[in-house]
Amino acid sequence: MEKDSRSHLFLGTVIWSLAALFYLYEFFLRVFVSTISDQVIADLSLTAQQFATMGAGYYLIYSFMQLPVGILVDRLGARLLLTIAVFLAGLGGFSFAFVHGFSSGFLSRCFMGFGSSFAYVCLLVLALNWFPRKHFGLMAGIANFLGAAGPMLAGGPLALLLTLFRDNWRLVIGGIGALGFVLAVFIGVFVRNTPPRQKGEIIHLEPGKESLLRRLGELIRIPQVWAIVLYAGFVYVCLPLLGAYWGTSFLQARGFSRTVAASIASMMWVGLGVGSPVLGKISDSIKRRKPILYGSAFFGIVVTILVVYFHLENKLIYMALFFLIGFVSAAQSVSFATITEHVPTKLQATAIGLNNSMIMFFAAVLPPIVSSFIGRSAAMHHEKAGHFTDADFQAGFFFMPIFYLCAYLLALFFIRETYCRQQFEVVKISKSDLSNIP
Repeated sequence: MEKDSRSHLFLGTVIWSLAALFYLYEFFLRVFVSTISDQVIADLSLTAQQFATMGAGYYLIYSFMQLPVGILVDRLGARLLLTIAVFLAGLGGFSFAFVHGFSSGFLSRCFMGFGSSFAYVCLLVLALNWFPRKHFGLMAGIANFLGAAGPMLAGGPLALLLTLFRDNWRLVIGGIGALGFVLAVFIGVFVRNTPPRQKGEIIHLEPGKESLLRRLGELIRIPQVWAIVLYAGFVYVCLPLLGAYWGTSFLQARGFSRTVAASIASMMWVGLGVGSPVLGKISDSIKRRKPILYGSAFFGIVVTILVVYFHLENKLIYMALFFLIGFVSAAQSVSFATITEHVPTKLQATAIGLNNSMIMFFAAVLPPIVSSFIGRSAAMHHEKAGHFTDADFQAGFFFMPIFYLCAYLLALFFIRETYCRQQFEVVKISKSDLSNIP
């Protein structure tokens, strides 16, 4: 029995690690354009809003796919879907090396977003299927820690790689896109949906004959679902705004070189990687969700005010502040544990998809709005394409503390504490228990 348990744990770790590697890869694809933003804007002759909208193609498709992804995972399992998804994500990355305008760039980002949309839900479902449920909050945090390595590689290391290849971003991105094809083969060969002769509870006990609309209808009738998904969107959106769009350019406007700026910006993902398991573990240990949720949002307000309105010329201070932005944004990982505790078991995969969908929807819609303010400010002094001043970024970044404020209010006043317990679980009561009720 002990040998079988060890074998089960080892196999589950291998399978989950491959899914986590895809999560790392899709995170790289999500944010790499921030490091090469100046070059892409100049080469493709884009405005600030066009650049943000092109990047939003990834997030829009990712967002819209999260709801059907939950149903598809329930019905088809993670193995087949992950294999196809990694191939399509790699295809999108590879094709981006050959784009020559807004339309082709937008289409390429959509391919990346479509393939990447399966990564996180499949990763969490595999975690629920292969590991004890009591560790789910921690596993969600570890997933974010591993995924954060992707954006970290898309920062300073990518900038150094570009320098090595004489700023030939097309060659570098094309090679990275091809790596997705290799990963697709490994996932197709080694990943399994569930353990053999699984006797414990898993997230999708039934294949599920209910339609997506019916499941979605059940979810949206639960008020707590609305509060949680809105919170997740607001607490996370500053991360892609800086990490996938403007972080490197903003820091360059503050006087840092591209390599240093990219390295500083990547500290957000270090913060996310550290914050996700730490916040998940703390939440599981104290058996509370709310303090983590509103506490993180409050500190987000403070940190973004410091970043936007205080000119700090010390590199280490900026690294610490960007780390903290990632750390507090990691509260979104706790929101996944929270939402699964507020819905029936049969809806958990769909709930995870809905939560992830809202996070990506905010990342698709809000940054272009912020970017329009940046571009409008730049147009007033007719700067050349791809060049923005610190004042331009302040004209748009005033939204960031407001986003965290919205998250804080939602967590403090609208999200109900679960005490880390399933709110729809069946409680068995004996006759003796009933006799003690007054």
